[in-house]
Amino acid sequence: MCSIKRSIIKKTFEFGIPTFLSRMLGLVREILQARIIGVGVVSDAFIAAFKIPNSLRKIFAEGALTGALVPTIVSLLKKDGRKSINDLMTLSFLVFEGTLLLLCLIIFWKPYATIKLIAWGFSHEQISYAVPFLRVLVSFILFISSSALLGGVLQAMHHFLVPAFAPVLLNIFFITGLLVCKWLEVSLMYLCVFIVAGSAAAFLLHLFVYFKYHFSFGSINKEAWHNFKNLVTKFIPSMIGMSIVEVNLFLDSTVSSFLSKGSYTLLYYGGRLMGIPLGVFAVAFSSILLPHFSRVVLYAPKRLGFYLLESAKLVFWVTIPAAILMTLFSQKIFITLFLSDKFPAARIPEASYILIAFLIGLFFFSINKILLNIYYALHDTKLPMYTSAVSASFNFVADVILMQGFGTVGIALATSLSGILQVILLTYYLNKKYVFSVSLSYFVQFMWRYLLQLSLIMPLFYVAHRVISKAIYCYFSGWMLHFLTDKAGFWLWTLPLMGLVFIALYFTRKPFKLRMHFLD
Repeated sequence: MCSIKRSIIKKTFEFGIPTFLSRMLGLVREILQARIIGVGVVSDAFIAAFKIPNSLRKIFAEGALTGALVPTIVSLLKKDGRKSINDLMTLSFLVFEGTLLLLCLIIFWKPYATIKLIAWGFSHEQISYAVPFLRVLVSFILFISSSALLGGVLQAMHHFLVPAFAPVLLNIFFITGLLVCKWLEVSLMYLCVFIVAGSAAAFLLHLFVYFKYHFSFGSINKEAWHNFKNLVTKFIPSMIGMSIVEVNLFLDSTVSSFLSKGSYTLLYYGGRLMGIPLGVFAVAFSSILLPHFSRVVLYAPKRLGFYLLESAKLVFWVTIPAAILMTLFSQKIFITLFLSDKFPAARIPEASYILIAFLIGLFFFSINKILLNIYYALHDTKLPMYTSAVSASFNFVADVILMQGFGTVGIALATSLSGILQVILLTYYLNKKYVFSVSLSYFVQFMWRYLLQLSLIMPLFYVAHRVISKAIYCYFSGWMLHFLTDKAGFWLWTLPLMGLVFIALYFTRKPFKLRMHFLD
């Protein structure tokens, strides 16, 4: 048991470190994008164009495909070995990538109608900017979905480094493209080309490691069709569930497209910043747990209830202080990193409130990923589909209602509320259908003890931060003072203090009787 626990934590770090690097590069990317493209017509157009292949990636690749593929590959490895996997991969590539190629050709043929479909409120000017971007970016999904197919096999083999490093590579290409556009003063079309080139590089990296693990591509035979049928049976409900979520996000975008110019962009930045802690920890942790859950189902399915409780405790332990700290410094994030001629100070309060509204749902977005992986490990993709449909419908209704009084902040808050609803539904059906011991009372006990610990640690952090801030104002002046208080230098002393918060929480957990399986 201890070796399994150490392996999970080790693999989480293996996945989490490149994911952290990717998120940091992603932050640099967003800062450059905000400073170069700004907040307005062109930024709305570019983000809308990029959102389409990105959403297709989530529907056909990362979420749905990985959730169906990893348990299937784990089962095949146990029963039939590599040859059956090689045959399955050949057929999967032909069907999945062939379908996506056809879809890409349709989008390339009708880009204006595609943009109009997701942003009803866009002006003719915004759509005109978006159309050429979309025609280049649409091929992005072909390379990314191919990487997801190969990555599913690698994750089933407990190789997480390359799937985690691929986004790093994408961000490097993205940042390079932004800098080329700025330095050479060329069209954003060059940026679109760099993004597609980055996705192609990620695919080649996955392919290299896939062959290195002695996998290949086999023949299409009766057994391959049988295995593919089982895969599709799991994939289709998962895909529909992801499609519902993405359609709902499109509806979010549609609603925000009727607001003032730049609102679409501000929602994007708020979601991306919230995604930093979500991706660095929750995505990494849940990705490691999926193949582990798939194996646990084979020999001790009741053990999943224990893992759910311990996963929830660890996720709560990480995400709550992260959400509190990001909330405290929400305005500083935008002032120090995003403020420029193209990102005016007048938009910062709105951007800050959007981020806070997203952070309300951070724990629930994170635990959702664990819950979904339990369902996938149980080979159940239908219930996640139904819960996605309910929460997505709720999200759209809440969008329309909350937007009336709160604008973009209301849309972000509706997203968080729908995440909370989905957690409730997924947990309820785990207990009802699979008779899971959810252990809610144990989690509530842990939660209150942890909140007590936080109520003592956080004020100490606040006092320390205020003392250092006053010292900076006393001992520095001019450009150095400006750099340390209102520019990137602010984070040179604030981030280490945040790190000390987590160190203090870790070393003081025992007096508060905070026991966590994955940390003890």
